[in-house]
Amino acid sequence: MKRTTGISLMLLIFLSLCLITFSLLSLSGATADEKLSQKTADRTTAYYEAVTQANQILSEIDTQLAAALKETADAENPAEAYLAACAEITVSEAELTWTYEDRASESGNTDTDSYLLASSGILSYDVTMADDQHLHVTLSICWPEESTDSLYQITCWKVVSTQDWTPDTSQNLYRSD
Repeated sequence: MKRTTGISLMLLIFLSLCLITFSLLSLSGATADEKLSQKTADRTTAYYEAVTQANQILSEIDTQLAAALKETADAENPAEAYLAACAEITVSEAELTWTYEDRASESGNTDTDSYLLASSGILSYDVTMADDQHLHVTLSICWPEESTDSLYQITCWKVVSTQDWTPDTSQNLYRSD
């Protein structure tokens, strides 16, 4: 019988350790990818649920704006009456914020046509997405020149983080001796 020096056994042990190490690294990478994918899917689902809710609120606002326009069409000053009626809009699911903008009097132009075109209001609301984010929607309410014109323009539709961000300043990146 020949005596072996054990090189083949050591090579077999080394290769087995390499395979075990690579399989554990692959497993940890796959686990991290699964967690990230789940977080991304949860955030995406929360975003689209918030968008759906924001669109439902927008639909209610659109209905109320159309009703306000019909009610105030015969008023002495329809634009003022319309914007006043718009300020009274309420939606049961959202807290609406109304801001009146009178750009006509700021520019010194008070004739009726300019006033109708320059007066507007800002209507905004938030829809909660997660504990630290919400969808912020801002509408610019405007007086329609024709019956086919839109009653509002969406000026802001964005996700806003409500969590405070504090940078990590604990490390000294540059030492001056």
